[in-house]
Amino acid sequence: MMMTKAIRTALFGGTMLALAGAAQADTLRYAGGWPPGSGPNGALENYAATLEGNSGGSLKMKVFPLTLLSFAESNAGLKDGIADLSTILTPYFSAEFPTLNMVSEFSTLVELEEYTSELSSLAFAAAVSEYVILNCPSCQDEVAKQNQVYMGAGMTTSYALQCTVPVTSPEELKGKRVRAGGAYWARWAEAMGAVPVSISINETFEALSQGVLDCTASNPAELINFSFVDVVKYVYQGIPGGQFTVPTMINRDRWQGLTTEERTALMKSNATLAAEMTWVYLQEARAGLKKTVEKGNFVGQADASLISQNQAFIESDLEAIVGNYKDKFGIENGAEASAKVRELVARWSGLVQGIDNPQALADLYWNEIYSKVDTSSYGM
Repeated sequence: MMMTKAIRTALFGGTMLALAGAAQADTLRYAGGWPPGSGPNGALENYAATLEGNSGGSLKMKVFPLTLLSFAESNAGLKDGIADLSTILTPYFSAEFPTLNMVSEFSTLVELEEYTSELSSLAFAAAVSEYVILNCPSCQDEVAKQNQVYMGAGMTTSYALQCTVPVTSPEELKGKRVRAGGAYWARWAEAMGAVPVSISINETFEALSQGVLDCTASNPAELINFSFVDVVKYVYQGIPGGQFTVPTMINRDRWQGLTTEERTALMKSNATLAAEMTWVYLQEARAGLKKTVEKGNFVGQADASLISQNQAFIESDLEAIVGNYKDKFGIENGAEASAKVRELVARWSGLVQGIDNPQALADLYWNEIYSKVDTSSYGM
């Protein structure tokens, strides 16, 4: 009888210790704007698993795909703590993130001959992340005003013009209603004589299918991620170019409530997320273009006259970006930012050559950027 009681006591004590250990695991909520089953959402799920491993189980994460916050709701929702982390598509919030948006618009650098390659998005993701995290106090101040902390960014591949109608010349592009997901693409559309339309990526499929839009300036991965392949008939590569930055932010209060060790584990996990997100977009761009061809639709380079016009626009626009952001938002260090980002793009264009898998990319990002963050002071 005494032995039975002792065993019961031991078992009860062991159970309580196990429950206490489980209770100590802090679960973070990630609001994702991609549909369940999409490649980017898969990268977020891998991020959750990586975080649990890197933190030794003290941190866990639950991903909410399109259920907690949409992309349009993400900034206010994260600021108010509805989610702990989210992907903040900063062009949706131009007044709140002018410096980050200016830096992101330098993505057209990778369309220039000296930097262009299939792996250019790997280089630009790193250049932006390194600049913002390690070289841009004004970026950090901007994010802090939204009660957030910048955790690095992935990158889409270069944008292509995806249309429901043919666009085979500069004349045919004139008057077309083109979805522009950021300031660069809006300026491009206007310069080409098209009509830029500001609309969320989550609403673009319906707008294309109903004829509200003729085209969308989007990266080819969205042919898969948002099913554009089911409505787009023509994909023109070489125009308009530019890549879209996909940054992760964490609620500042939540970040500051973690231990230094937990913040380091989170930062290391974000090196993996940035690599996997960028790699997913590269792989899905390939898959989206292939599926478009399989459906009997057009994929190919835009007409030479359109590409020539586009290259001339990119050259002039890169010079104008700094002035535009100074005039509109009062940003005074645009020239210095442009020079530094160009320097980083050149460096990273060399570093990513030969990278052929996301783990190698994650290791490179960690060693060159994320491991250099002092998590005892960053975001504090």
